[in-house]
Order: sequence, then C-alpha cells, then structure tokens
Amino acid sequence: MVYPREHLLHEFMRTLIELPDHRGLICGFLLHPTLPAQRLEWETLAEAFNVADGTVWLHFNLVDTRARKWITSCDRIPEAIKEMLLDMTPHNQLEVVNNSFIMVLGDLHYDLDADPDSLGVLRIYVDQNCVITLRGRPLKAIDQLRLALTNGEPIKTSLDLIVHFLEYANDIFGIVIVDRRGVIDDMEDQILKGIFHAKRGELGSVRRSLAKLRRHLNGNRHALSHHLMPRLPNWCLETDIAELRRSIERFDTVIQDLELVQERARLLQEEMAARLQETVNRNLYVLSIVTTFFLPVTLITGIFGMNVGGMPWVQEPIGIWWVFLIMSMTAGVTFGALQRQKFF
Repeated sequence: MVYPREHLLHEFMRTLIELPDHRGLICGFLLHPTLPAQRLEWETLAEAFNVADGTVWLHFNLVDTRARKWITSCDRIPEAIKEMLLDMTPHNQLEVVNNSFIMVLGDLHYDLDADPDSLGVLRIYVDQNCVITLRGRPLKAIDQLRLALTNGEPIKTSLDLIVHFLEYANDIFGIVIVDRRGVIDDMEDQILKGIFHAKRGELGSVRRSLAKLRRHLNGNRHALSHHLMPRLPNWCLETDIAELRRSIERFDTVIQDLELVQERARLLQEEMAARLQETVNRNLYVLSIVTTFFLPVTLITGIFGMNVGGMPWVQEPIGIWWVFLIMSMTAGVTFGALQRQKFF
C-alpha cells in the first residue's frame, strides 16, 4: 500500500514526539553511601539535589543547546567555572575554585580505530555533592562508568566517582597501547621478511597515534598530579585521596608502556629507512656496474657512428664484424678489470 506524503510526514512527526526528550542529559545518577545508585530523570533533578548525604552525577551532551542553557542557568556552578565547562577547545586543564574544581581530561572516541587521530576530551565539574560531566562526542571511559553504575557498581562520593573514571580511562588507554604494540609486532615481522614498502604509511600513522595518546596521557597526569593533588578541597576523604593517588601513579605506568611502544616504533622506522637506503644503494651499485661495463662499447659505437671520411672498413664487406670483434674484446677487458677490482 502506498501512503501519501502527508500521511508519512504525520507518522514521522508523531514518532519524534513520542521519543523521550532528555534535554541534552545523557544520564543521571544519585549516589548514596549506603544505597545502590539510583537512575535520575530530568523531572527528578531538583529533588535529587536535596537528598541528604547524596551525590548527584549528571552527564550532558555538550552539543545540545538545552544542556548548555541548563549549565548557564545552574546556580550551583560558580560563574568562573561555567565558561570553562562550555568551552569547546580540546585542551587539558584544571582549576580549583573555592571548594569545587573543574577538569578537562582526555578520553577516547568510540571511532578511534576508524580515525586513529580522533581523541576527545571530557569536561568535569566536581564539588562535595555534585559531579557534572560534558562531552561533545561519545567517549569510551565515561560510558564505561555509566554502564558500571547501571550494573550496580558501588560508588559513594564525588571524588570516588572521579577515581573510577580514571581507572576506566587507564584501562582503555592500556588496551589501545596493547593493540598498537600488536600492530608494531606484525610490522616488525613483515619488515624482517623484506616486505616493508607498503608499511611506511601505516607505521607513520601508528606513530602519530602514539604521539597523540602520549600528549593526552601526559596532560591528564600533569593536571591531576601538579594542579589537583596539592589543592584538593577539605571535603575529600582520605581513602578517596589515596585511591586518587594510586590512579595517578597508574597513569605513570601506562605512559611508560606507551613510551616503550613509541621507542619500538621509532627503531622500526629507522630499520625500515636503513633497509630502503640499502635497496637504493644496491640498485645504484648495479646501475654503476652496468654503466661502467657498457661505457667502452658505447664509446666505440659513437666513434664509428660519426658520418665523416676516413673511417676504417667502410668499403669492406666484413667491416662490421671487425667492429663487433673490437667491441667484444673491449667488453672482455672491461669485465676482467672489474672482476680484478672485486666489484662483483
């Protein structure tokens, strides 16, 4: 049955109206020290902020203008932090304002394999009873945190939530580094077999990806260890601070693994360049031998090709064979001289 265009448009608009509208809110959770995490909807946000001993986590889509308007009008967030939350520049940074702080930390996009240069950032506002995160595109670590809370992961405080995010970020960065190490291993096997001409672009892409990952990890570690740890608010629990310190130390381990893979990639590229240079030199060597071998013969043919008088054997029927004989003798003498000099 064929429906008219007006009917199809009506069905399309009705479907859009029936879809849930979260106003840019990707997910929300109410965390409590003694209760499981409770999923929050937009209509229950005001009540959640009034729960005693509760911590609210709201995760927004930064691209949605309604989420940006909510951040702008939220009285809980200091004015000095709102501009940093809504900024779209992908730079790692951290600022502490009163008893709250904002972090811009690196995370990975879901399409990293399709676009190795595609790395994202997550904006995080943290105070004693509230955590607000914003992202522009889907990110892996923060989504792992969302799934963990959905599956009943026990998270009690706002700083504990940040520690869990850092742990998932470390895991994901570690997985990517292991994957890049496997790619380097495969390339090394191919290069040792002499198959390296098609690997130059792929190796360059891996090195660029590793360099970007290293900048992300170094930015996260520097922001956390040099800016956050010395200025943690007084509401942070000692147990959470210890876990945060452990997560930062794990960043160091991940960065060390990344640097080892980077060094292997650099050495592999040097090996590839050396093998390419060796191939070029070998080809040039063969070319020079061939040129040296045929140079006397070419000289003879050039001389006898001059259209001037006085050329020998011009009138003799077997003159051409005398020329061939001279060329053969010259070639033999050249070959013997090259062999005595051990050119081959």
